Amino acid sequence: MSKVEFEIIINPNFMIGIRDPEDTTISEALDNRLVNNQHFTMKWHDTSLRINYGTQIADGIIDVVRMLEAIKKREERFVVTFPSQAFFETWICKIGKSNINVKWDSRDDYQSITMKTDLFIKEWLKLLQQLRQVLIEAGYNGTNLVDFDLLENLERFHS
Repeated sequence: MSKVEFEIIINPNFMIGIRDPEDTTISEALDNRLVNNQHFTMKWHDTSLRINYGTQIADGIIDVVRMLEAIKKREERFVVTFPSQAFFETWICKIGKSNINVKWDSRDDYQSITMKTDLFIKEWLKLLQQLRQVLIEAGYNGTNLVDFDLLENLERFHS
């Protein structure tokens, strides 16, 4: 069995709480006191990173979706920049025949990963599917969040 290069471990107890009628974006819906105390884990080689659902990934949702779209379009090389102040990171991604190579450009001490593209997509979809479900359970949808469409039809990213 091969070593896991990259894995996203979602928090199965993650929840948002009650919908705030003033929220108009996914980022706003995820930016509240309850969410800001909850984390998921990203494993990169032998390193585990705790990433906050609110302050660290809320602003990066659009970048995750753009990354998945670039993979689906089979863009040979692309750069992903997560804009969060707490998680400002840049990844350089290269697509091969069936693999993706990701180099963490903003951290010198992180080696690159190479893994099957479909497994990489699967890891990110776990997180996006969870976000979609939790937002729906809190009463959010395409009517009250202008960017909710980012989380709709996630099946479009399956190969």
